[in-house]
Amino acid sequence: MDQKNWEEVKEWLLELKVIDDEVSSPAQIRRLDLSGHALSELPESFGVLHELIALNLSGNQLQSLPESMVSLTKMTNLDLRRNHFSKLPKVLPSLHLRSLNLNGNMLDDVSELKELKELRVLDLSVNAITTMDEVFYAENEIRALNLSCNYLKDATALFAVLPHTERLDLSGNMLKQIPDTIASMESLIDLQLGDNAIEHIDDEFFMLPIERLDLSSNQLYTVSLHGLEDLESITLDSNPIKHIEASDDFAPYLEEFSCDSCGLKSWVPLHSENLRMLCYSTNAIVKVPDEIGRYTKLQQLDIDGNKIADLPESMANLTELKTLYIDENPLSKSAKRVIEILHPEICDINMKQGITIDRATEDDLEQMAKLLSILFAIEQDFEIDFDKQLSGITKLFHHEGKELLVARYEGKVVGMVTMQRLISSAEGDYIGQIEDLVVKEEYRKMGVGSRLLNKMRAIAQEYGYKRIQLAADESNIEALHFYTRRGFHQTHLKIYHYNA
Repeated sequence: MDQKNWEEVKEWLLELKVIDDEVSSPAQIRRLDLSGHALSELPESFGVLHELIALNLSGNQLQSLPESMVSLTKMTNLDLRRNHFSKLPKVLPSLHLRSLNLNGNMLDDVSELKELKELRVLDLSVNAITTMDEVFYAENEIRALNLSCNYLKDATALFAVLPHTERLDLSGNMLKQIPDTIASMESLIDLQLGDNAIEHIDDEFFMLPIERLDLSSNQLYTVSLHGLEDLESITLDSNPIKHIEASDDFAPYLEEFSCDSCGLKSWVPLHSENLRMLCYSTNAIVKVPDEIGRYTKLQQLDIDGNKIADLPESMANLTELKTLYIDENPLSKSAKRVIEILHPEICDINMKQGITIDRATEDDLEQMAKLLSILFAIEQDFEIDFDKQLSGITKLFHHEGKELLVARYEGKVVGMVTMQRLISSAEGDYIGQIEDLVVKEEYRKMGVGSRLLNKMRAIAQEYGYKRIQLAADESNIEALHFYTRRGFHQTHLKIYHYNA
């Protein structure tokens, strides 16, 4: 029977072009990639592949797995991302998985995961989970857990049963507090809590060995920073913060501090001399203190969009500075002289002299089509085809309800962004769909992307659009961070393509 089952499965795998003709035995198949084949089911005899260690089934249309997979006793890595599971496959508790990815399905109840006692890496992001209570036994082995973009309102019980977890992502949920049970997470080094509704942080939190922390887009009004002696990076962007206090013992080795779009009126006194990135963009800060000169290792400083007129001469000590964002400030002549002395390699104040943001003309279309090839080389869902891209951008140019912006330098297009007008039944009005934001590599980190996006947002506001939205490749971490820093947040929606 095994031979017959093997022949059936082999023929199926050959049709999918995922194995070679030379494969003569199921024992030869230890890793298998079946991603992106629009599969709605697997052969019932799939379990004949008993030597499988890793299986990738992502990007299909699966709702269940065959019972024969109970024989895959050696499989430790299973990827089920972007399928149609509304319930956990019944076969899962029988497997000895160490890594399981269920991102982008339709799961709401994951309680049966408690039977996977060897699981160390688990991704449940972008589902419909409302609770994680009683999902894990206290003796679980979870090291990395991603629960971003679900509907969790309370993580009190969850924190209490994750003593070995080192990386936890709870961004994009509905949490209102960080409770004292987080003290149980004594191994935690990376915590992502952006885009929640957090108003309160228990003092127990500041005793943890966290190295990277994201608290952006919450409801924090006052923040008292202390402890966290291992912290290297903290992001507080897009909170309604009125005041931040930082004690002398706060994060002595801190390297990155970001407080973008928070309404701050004064600088936060940080005592770490290891700072490499400092961001106070889009606040109401009037003065840069003399103490900034102590940050001699600083490489990136972002203070654009404030009310800064003067800069201290102590900034001359920032000899390692390579990137300075300082546009949209009422800078005095003396402040500009300080910048000239600094002479960072990239400074957006100098960009006004050469780079302009304009509405695209028909003469720009060929250059824009070439730019799209840079974008599509990153985004996995699209392919590079100049003729198609030129045809598409030309039709868009002549389409009603569109906006096309370009960044120009010496007559050449070095960046672009597009927006189309859509009708949203949810909003009951027009919204803007932003697409195709791309900047040539040699012009990046000059604020070009920010200026393109800001001007497009201003246009959307002028038209009275109720919302603007965009999509980004989930593997393009730099782009995701860029959009999050500028006020965009991830939703629970997934994008599906059907090629007619």
